[in-house]
Amino acid sequence: MAHKKPGLLKRIIVLALFCLLILSFAAWGIQDIFLNLGNNQTVAKVGDVEITQAEFASDFSRETSALSQQLGRALDAQEAQQLGLDNRVVSRLVARALSQVQSDEMGLTVSREQQQKEIQKIEAFKNEAGLFDAARFQSTLYQAGLSEAAFLADLSNDIERQQLNNAITGAIPVPQKMAERLYSYQTEKRIVDYIEIPYSRFSQLTDPTDADLASYYEEEKQNYLAPEYKSVSYIFLDPTKAAQNVVLTDDQVQEEFLAQKDSLSLPDRRKLVQMLLSDEAEANAAYDRLINGADFDTIATEVTGSAGVDLGIMERSDLLPELQDAVFGLENAGVVAPVKSPLGWHIVSVQEISPAREAQFEEVEEQIKKDAALRIATDEIISIANQLDDEIASGATLEEAASKLGQEILSYEAIDAEGLDRNGLPQFGLAEDARFREIIAQTESGSDSLLTELENGGYFLLKVNSITPPAPRPLEEVKVQLVSSWLENKRSEEAKAIADKLAEEAKNGTPLQAVTDEAAELIKFGVEMNRFSASIGEALAPALVGDIYKAEKGDVLTGQADNGYLVVSLTKIEQPDLSTVTEGIESTKGAIENSYKNDVYTQYISALEKDFGVEINQTSINQAINPYGHSN
Repeated sequence: MAHKKPGLLKRIIVLALFCLLILSFAAWGIQDIFLNLGNNQTVAKVGDVEITQAEFASDFSRETSALSQQLGRALDAQEAQQLGLDNRVVSRLVARALSQVQSDEMGLTVSREQQQKEIQKIEAFKNEAGLFDAARFQSTLYQAGLSEAAFLADLSNDIERQQLNNAITGAIPVPQKMAERLYSYQTEKRIVDYIEIPYSRFSQLTDPTDADLASYYEEEKQNYLAPEYKSVSYIFLDPTKAAQNVVLTDDQVQEEFLAQKDSLSLPDRRKLVQMLLSDEAEANAAYDRLINGADFDTIATEVTGSAGVDLGIMERSDLLPELQDAVFGLENAGVVAPVKSPLGWHIVSVQEISPAREAQFEEVEEQIKKDAALRIATDEIISIANQLDDEIASGATLEEAASKLGQEILSYEAIDAEGLDRNGLPQFGLAEDARFREIIAQTESGSDSLLTELENGGYFLLKVNSITPPAPRPLEEVKVQLVSSWLENKRSEEAKAIADKLAEEAKNGTPLQAVTDEAAELIKFGVEMNRFSASIGEALAPALVGDIYKAEKGDVLTGQADNGYLVVSLTKIEQPDLSTVTEGIESTKGAIENSYKNDVYTQYISALEKDFGVEINQTSINQAINPYGHSN
């Protein structure tokens, strides 16, 4: 059986209901359990519990959308995978499943009363008076794309996990002195005066002579190296390409259709609008008005403060158990009499009915053919890959193995770690794949790689024929960059010399206000900063900020900023008055406690992994992200 798909944890349940443990734990990094279990619909297995592709795809899509909103642009599935979002989602699903398996073994259950109690606590569902608001509840779930049934299932799982978490990481005392010292460290302020000597004051420097540039090149040429290039031959077993050559018989297509018919058919579905009330008498009164012809949205607005919530097209399983028979028992569109659930009293308007409909062969024929061809090609590729592996293991060369198995040998004459040729131009084909480039980097000259699987289900095996080691590029080839670098260094040297001179004057007792130079530009006095700042005033200088926090009051320092050199005088050190910041100290204590809990929880998850066993199907994950693969 598959455990319930995770719902609104990130947006509602954990954030609003359990602002304690689940999201504060960084222990989702289950790193060492990723195996390849072959090609099936199971993404992971925790004990006897399976996590399906559908569950993974739902969470992966939600995470990708959330990250896209944060970045301000749409991410495609491949980009999200490159950012490690797939591992993050799988790790979280596995951690949830582990907790669920443990709670099932312990016999933990959640009653309807517990669900109701916890729902009442969720701030996202409360109105301005701090009371549970049914309309807000429906609206919030609707915006998150989550059904009430899925929400309650997730809520139950979360309550069970919370019970386990509380038992494991319950009371972890944090000494008051530790919290006070950490708070003081974090909030200590330093006040400085500073002068900036901007690089722009030296913009009229003349270009270096040929002799200067030649000398500078000798000093810097190791910073202008051409990368290492490798000459590579490889065999690529591409199922997407192989699928184009698969010829299917009519019987095969029909057989594939029959195998997929149930999954392609549409169940009974209904377009629903709902209002949710907390009082039975009020619900019955509203229903009486509706069956006498009153408008649903009008009544909903009167009794709940907002129009009915459009639930969209729903299947039977999308609804709470209490609602399923009532809603799907209607033969025609209409209003269902009030039904009680842990959420309150539901009045549902069935606006449209879409009867169950079997998939028609003509409508899905092309997709069936595509799926079948890819599956057959993938099976063939796996068979060839095994033969290729055996040939190489028995001592055959890449060329001999390719010839025996009828495979083409492809090559890159010169390719660097970024997939570029000697002219800096991108190489196409497998060179675009990060895994392929990674294997090239790991393979020595004259050696074959291991047979390696790609995300699209393909395989490759490569040989590095020769290596051209990194070497300095000729002076003429990097002359423009050299001149620019020489001028930049010269400006930095000039600014630093002036800064050092002014700092020496300040250290000898001259007030910073009196330290002047035609190249200096007075910026500010009395600039306040904290330990975690990267800037001094408007000048970006993270290294200098660190030095300031190592200095004593009255010290004068110099350092490089983004646009010039700074001369800084530390005038004041401010420690917080601990008697007035009790709230901040308690917050720090809570952060330390959560850190301790995180460590304990990490060990707990690790122990569950060993007890119940965890297997990850990377091929299934890749298929869920990219069902039809991609050609390189």
